[in-house]
Amino acid sequence: MMCCHSRWVLFLGALYLSTSLLGTLQAQDEDWQIELTLGKDGWRTYQNPRFGAVIPVPPGLVALEPPTNGDGQAFATPDGKVRLAVYGCFNVEGTADLDVRWKDDLVASGRTITYQRKTDSWYVISGVMEDGTGFYEKYTANAKYGSGWRMTYPQKEEKKYSAWIERIAKGYQPRLGQGFDTLE
Repeated sequence: MMCCHSRWVLFLGALYLSTSLLGTLQAQDEDWQIELTLGKDGWRTYQNPRFGAVIPVPPGLVALEPPTNGDGQAFATPDGKVRLAVYGCFNVEGTADLDVRWKDDLVASGRTITYQRKTDSWYVISGVMEDGTGFYEKYTANAKYGSGWRMTYPQKEEKKYSAWIERIAKGYQPRLGQGFDTLE
């Protein structure tokens, strides 16, 4: 059984490779029927129906094809240089355990971590990948559920995207166990 962390790492890796190799995304030409609530300033809000996570989505990001199991959603700029993904999962047999994921993320290869913080219920890791792509990831978990989000962006434009990251971080709500798919 593949844990949610492994599935999302594979998904984000495939997304990164496909946009790196192809150069642009065609998401703006697709209609994935992703429900978003429009805010007054062009920002939108996405809520994952299956697991309940809520996240602000910056203007200019378009929805990518959702995973077939409905456990999350990814968005990207049309050129693919900025990506935002949010996901949820069950913590079955410890597969989404906070401490296990924290340790795995700290030793992941191909990147330099410039910031890290962990509490009893969540952690944040940010830094730069070998190719110069900046990243910010937050993960939250309890005994039954896990939820997280990750944003990647051109590191050389960090000042531009730090305001986005701050707003997303403040508006993100993991809402563990508050979607339609629960362990109850």
